[in-house]
Amino acid sequence: MNVIFCRPELTMTNIEDASIFFHVCSEILDNYIYNLRYISSLGLIRQIMLECVDKDDILIFFTAENGVYDNQILKLLRKYNDAKSRIWPIAMEATFECRKPPEPVSDRQSFDVSCRKENRNPLKNNLKAIAQIFARKIIAQTLSPLYSDDVLYFISHCRKDGEQLTARLADKLRLLTRERNVYRDVVNVAVGDNALKDIDEHLKISDALIFLQTKQAQYSKFIMKELCHAMLNDIPIVWIQIDNAPYDNMEIRPYENPLLRYNSDEFNDPERLEEIVDEVEEKCFQLIMNSSRQVYSYVECLMEMQKKNKIKLNPDIENTLAYWIEYKENVKDIYSSGIRKHYIQCFGRNPKRKDIEKFCTNVKSKELYKECNKLFLLSVHGKRQNSSSEEKICEENYEDYLANIQNIFGDHFSKKGKRIIISGAFPDYDEIYKNSLTEAVIIYARQIIQSGYTLVFGAHPTFQPIIFDIGKLYSSDVTYSIEMHMDKTYASRYNLDLLHTKCRLILSDGLQEMRENMICREKAEMLICLGGKIKENPCLQGVDIEVELARKCGIPVALVGTVGGRSSEYSFELLKQKKWEKINPWGRELNEGLFYNVNHRLMAERLLRN
Repeated sequence: MNVIFCRPELTMTNIEDASIFFHVCSEILDNYIYNLRYISSLGLIRQIMLECVDKDDILIFFTAENGVYDNQILKLLRKYNDAKSRIWPIAMEATFECRKPPEPVSDRQSFDVSCRKENRNPLKNNLKAIAQIFARKIIAQTLSPLYSDDVLYFISHCRKDGEQLTARLADKLRLLTRERNVYRDVVNVAVGDNALKDIDEHLKISDALIFLQTKQAQYSKFIMKELCHAMLNDIPIVWIQIDNAPYDNMEIRPYENPLLRYNSDEFNDPERLEEIVDEVEEKCFQLIMNSSRQVYSYVECLMEMQKKNKIKLNPDIENTLAYWIEYKENVKDIYSSGIRKHYIQCFGRNPKRKDIEKFCTNVKSKELYKECNKLFLLSVHGKRQNSSSEEKICEENYEDYLANIQNIFGDHFSKKGKRIIISGAFPDYDEIYKNSLTEAVIIYARQIIQSGYTLVFGAHPTFQPIIFDIGKLYSSDVTYSIEMHMDKTYASRYNLDLLHTKCRLILSDGLQEMRENMICREKAEMLICLGGKIKENPCLQGVDIEVELARKCGIPVALVGTVGGRSSEYSFELLKQKKWEKINPWGRELNEGLFYNVNHRLMAERLLRN
């Protein structure tokens, strides 16, 4: 699949607005699409005329204001039309000549920029926002397993003081974004329905959660539940603080600090509200794309299994991120070869109903349907009830799917009494990038607990409830699987009796004693450092203090370098010196992998195996 994007000067005379539109699109597309070509001259068109064209290709061009086109442009359109490729015209002006594409593609619907402006303030230049919408449409077409234009936003808010603001935001989102769906419980839950059930069901299928944090929001157990679900199921969260509302007492924080901040008065100004919606929309898109790229981490795990000759992995060249998997399972039946064949379609996002229907139609039309034992739609959003009547077709999450295959080949050994310490703290940088640290902590915690180790950590307020929930999901005895250390200074903030039911709680007098109890009190397999603040005085850096304690106790240290902060800086220092033996005996390959590899699941797996 290729995307061919013709510059506006090839078809238009007045290109001022079109050039702005084009450059905004290209800035976004260059970040995500590798098979993208920009056409700036008739000479390049002649070159393309000599190349093969596929039905999955997309040709994008600006329609002429006067309806007059160079013959080379018309030849290009005919070539792609004959190949039944997707052809997307962009109409910058509202005239008939501009809106109607030329023959032979006169029946194609243009992306009408002037029409998109109708719902926006006519006195403002909205080209950037409209161009962003168009760019996302291209991404939805080219990277459909990662992004869908049919986005569902779930707005989490407190009714006591956030209802009116939420209503204004939701209404404006629907008006300006068109294709977007917005879930707001007071509107979307029908009279007489089970509200909590309806909210839970829509949260599960949401693509992004917009958290409107008003003053009362931090006290809402329902909001905390929604945030926790979103974090555990990799649903991106846009945290919006209103009127500098405090969040010190928030049980769960998606990040260290909010991503966006507004005053409530800004929501009363239609012009300003329009800007807010565009800012929220842009943040949602960034987070969705960041989250969806996790799919490559899971595919990389499958590739690692193939390298070790545990499975055969073959891509389906006709479908993006689709594969045939074959492996041999030990069976007692002497008449069976034990060969198992799967077909998987990988998603970085929450599969929609149309995705499931398309998958079912696609696989049933091929011979592979008969050959395969099972066909899977894989995503990060958890196992759901089979929505298909076909027993062979399953919706499954990556973790369970990979764990099932790994259990067939895995080395099973007792982990009783084996402790692994995680040290994590948010560095000082842009909040949107702190999401990578939260993601890493969740993945490492899940892998440690799921593998049967005891996870040891300091009572970080952001990570506490998430780790407790991971324990509930993957452990039969949370008091064995989770060991949490806490400075007594902060004990009064918590219900200690409740904490004792969620973990093994150890209290200490002061931060230094807490670190010593956590690292030196009992034997540990390793210390994993993620993030950490960088301070002017190196002696005050928590990562350095904990690494030194671990070294004195003979505990190997893993420095994760892809989440920023002191762990990244420290890792880079050792990389330059080539002195990994200072912190562990694992050698260059594993340590450098921890430094640059963003596949946290794979690196956690390698660490635990090591």
